[in-house]
Amino acid sequence: MLKRFGAMIVLACVTVNGRADEPLAGQWRGNWTSADNGHNGPLNARIDQQGNGVVVHFRGRFAKVVPFIYKSRLEVVAVDGNGTHLQGSQRLPLFGTFSTSATVKDGQFYAVFNSAKDSGTFTMTRVK
Repeated sequence: MLKRFGAMIVLACVTVNGRADEPLAGQWRGNWTSADNGHNGPLNARIDQQGNGVVVHFRGRFAKVVPFIYKSRLEVVAVDGNGTHLQGSQRLPLFGTFSTSATVKDGQFYAVFNSAKDSGTFTMTRVK
């Protein structure tokens, strides 16, 4: 639930320092899958807390051997019983703009991505 205080929007259930109830920062590991063409591969991420959001540094592989790396800023848009919900978009050269909606709960990161040329999911688990 969002509450407006002057020019600030504050998320209910977000701690005083602007962070989600569940810590998001850290190392994550999992997979990505394209819903359009079935391509998939390993995915790792380092998440850095930044204000009322995070910067996610994604690293993975496409077609088993082609590495990719990019970073994306995701804003916390809600925190509820289903987890911490994040959204953002990032323009990637040659690939267009990727929009991402993610939910983090109980050490699990699940995201849906969409672009003009592809869509799919990221599924990751916090690395202990």
